[in-house]
Formats: sequence, C-alpha cells, structure tokens
Amino acid sequence: MAVESRMLAYASGNFGKALVFSGADLTILFLLTDILGLSGAQAAGLMLFAILGDLVFDLLAARLVLHWRAAGRGYRWTVAFAALPCGAAFALIYAMPALGLHRGWMLAAATLVFRGAYALVDVPHNALMAQVTSDSRARGRVSGYRLLFSTASALAIAAILTPLVQQAGHARHFGALALTGIGAGCAFAATMLLCVWASGARDGHGEDRGLHGDGIAVPLRDPMVLGLGALALITGFAMPAFGRMLIYLGSYVLDRPGAVTLLLTAMTAGQLAGVLTWTALTHRFSKSRLLAAGHAVSAAGLVLFGLCLAWPVWQLAGAALIGFGFASVFMLPWGLLADAVDVVEWRHGRRFETGLFAYYLVLVKASGAASTATIGWTLNALGYVPGAAQPTGVRLGMLGLGLGLPMVGALLAMLLLRRFTLDHGRHARLLRALRRRQAGAEPVSGSKRGLVKSSGEGVTLAGGSALSAQARHSMSRSIAAPAAVRS
Repeated sequence: MAVESRMLAYASGNFGKALVFSGADLTILFLLTDILGLSGAQAAGLMLFAILGDLVFDLLAARLVLHWRAAGRGYRWTVAFAALPCGAAFALIYAMPALGLHRGWMLAAATLVFRGAYALVDVPHNALMAQVTSDSRARGRVSGYRLLFSTASALAIAAILTPLVQQAGHARHFGALALTGIGAGCAFAATMLLCVWASGARDGHGEDRGLHGDGIAVPLRDPMVLGLGALALITGFAMPAFGRMLIYLGSYVLDRPGAVTLLLTAMTAGQLAGVLTWTALTHRFSKSRLLAAGHAVSAAGLVLFGLCLAWPVWQLAGAALIGFGFASVFMLPWGLLADAVDVVEWRHGRRFETGLFAYYLVLVKASGAASTATIGWTLNALGYVPGAAQPTGVRLGMLGLGLGLPMVGALLAMLLLRRFTLDHGRHARLLRALRRRQAGAEPVSGSKRGLVKSSGEGVTLAGGSALSAQARHSMSRSIAAPAAVRS
C-alpha cells in the first residue's frame, strides 16, 4: 500500500507538467498568429528556435542532474529547484499580450527560459520513474497513473485555457489571459513541490540505485535505443497533430469555433476511459502490445472523425475514440522506457538511467516543436490568413495536417511495435539476472564492466554467475539478438 501511494504521489506531478507544457503545446501557435499578430512563417521560425533550445536544454539538464546527484542532491531536489522559475516563465508568455511585449526577441527569450526551466523539471521527474518501481506490471500502472493526472489537467486546459485563448484572439481581452497564465503557473509550481515531498523515499535509499555508471552518452547503436528513438519521433511529431490543429479545424473547417471546447472535452473524456482500461490491461498484456492496440484505436477514431465532418454528434464520438487510443499512445512509452533502462544495463553493464530518459525527451519534445513549426510553415505556404474565411486548399491542408499526419504516424508505430517483444515474464527474468550479476561480481571499470560473455553452454553473466537453462533461452531470444529491436 505504501508503494502504491508513492507511485500515485509521483504520478501527480504530471498534472502540473501537462498543465503548462500541453497547454502551451495546444495554444501557442494560435497565440502567436491570431493574438500576437505573427505570420505563419514567423511563428514557425520561433518554434524552430524552440527546437534548437530543446536539443540543448534536455542534454544540459541531464548533465546537471548527474552532477547534482553525485553531490548528494537527487532527482526530487532538482524538480523542486526548477519548479518556481518554470511556472513564472509560463505566466510571462501568456501575460505578454497584456504587457504589450510583441517583439520577436522578447517572445524568443521568454520561450527559451520556459523550455529551459521545464527541462530541469521534466528530465529528473521522468527518470525517477525507473526508481519508483522495478516491476514491469507496476510500471504499467504508474504509466496509467501519470496519464490519469495528465488527463485531469487536460480537462482544465479544455475548459479554461483554450476558450480564453480563443476569446482573446477574437475580442482582444488580454487581461483575463494574463491572469489565467499566472494561475496556471502557480498551480504548476505548487503541484511539483507537493509531488516531490509526497513521493519521497521512506527508507532513505530511493535515489541511490542506478547512480553508479549513469551517463548521458547512451549507446546509440543499440537496437533497443534505436527503436525507442523512432517511437519518440512518431509520438512527438505525428500523433499530437490532431490536438494542435483542433482550434483551426473548429474555426475554419467546421466553421463552429464553439465546437472546439466540446471536441477537446470529448477527447479528454475518451482519454480518461482509456486510462482506466489500458491500465487495467497492463497486468495481463505486455505494454508493447497494448501500445500497438492504442495506435490502432486512434487510427479508427481519426477515420470516423474525417468521415463525419457534417455530423457534429459523430464528430464527438470520433474525438472520444481518438482520446481513448491516445491514452495508450502517450502513456505506455514511459513504461517501455523504464524497462529499456534494465535491458541496456544488461547489454552494456551501465544503467544510463538519466541519459536514456534525456535521450527520449530530446527526441519527443524536439519532434513536437518540429511538428508545430511544420504546421506553421505549411499554413503559411497554403495562404492561411488569420481570422478570414479560408479557401478550399487551406481547409484541405488543415485536414491533412490534423487527420492525415497522425494517421500515418499510427500506421508506422504499429509496424515498429511488431519488433518489441519483451513481456512481463521475460522482464522479470532479466531483473533476476541483473541481481545475480550485482551479487556475484564486483564492478569493473572500462569497457569490460558487466559485459555478457558467450560460452559453449550459453550466456554467462560477467563475474561467473550462470543463468538457468530457461533464463538462457529467454535471454537469447529477447535480449541478446542484435539484429532486432526488442522491448
């Protein structure tokens, strides 16, 4: 019960993180074009600038985390340290229209401060997941708890932030927008501080595991690392395009701006149902199989939405189905990533805990910013004019970006996930093998640390402790094979 409470406390941090990052992700392009008056190309250029910032900030955050952990300051300390400046930077972005700060360099500076401070929160909070629990099934539940809190945050975004951004764009009411940004920034900071306090280790050893040998120079040629990188690119670039385009679809394609809030609410309700369903299924099925199923459900919802543009009720049903699938799409990669830390430790003798989470975050956030920039450039190339009636070509382009792009991403993800085969049983055997290695061998330095040795009788752990025949068979199938991506 205490472990479950700690997992819930840890996952509560996703409420605050989703409030600011997902809120900005869904509304920032509309804010830049329809409120601050930037062209699509200018807004896309600013988002490209944010991409470059993410590439630097997440890696820099990982290095700082490792340095501070070596000095005795763990993941929770770093999250608490960065929470206040991150919340303040978010509030500033949404207060800029009221303050009359419209210049490009001001927007760029505020964006960089926000994303840099967010990286110092996001990297250690995500890396902490690998230490909250080591059990594969429990990691599935933690992934569900995280998305449950993110979904609660999405309700606040759909009910408060998105309508205010739309109203500010049409009526130029910037004061309410600024107050909303300040309130969201304060809620974020308070949530993260409560998260790190409530999820603290009770035995005093919660953040010691994995420090030895941790680093950011992850083995990029490892098939597991390559597979997770491809999954991160799909998850960041393609799948959120529906949500990013929803304001445009509602305002210009459906010609019903008020429907945006209803569609976001339906998608969030579907996501909530999905969280409960997928989390319950993680006890029985592997995370990779459920993730592939989530992409399939999302694709079905996108098809339904596209076929029902003239029927509002069925649009809501399509949005709910998309949200149900997205619950798996955005929740389960984190459980896979935590398991990947163990697989890579087995293969390379180093844990790479902070580095692997930073690697995934760099790719998923940078690809997300690249997606937003691509949307801005595409709209500008098509001739999009904010606030005006859009020609047919622009409306078709909006449909392609909002529905076609995530559809292609879902199909690619399903193909990729056929190569991820590590289930709960194999992961449990892997953990036992790692414990035997740690118990049977002293750490060694250099390239020989923890290497897997091959003998005529099968795979033997470094240090001489041999696996059972059953474990050797499992490892040879799910871990040792270098030619396939395994998870």
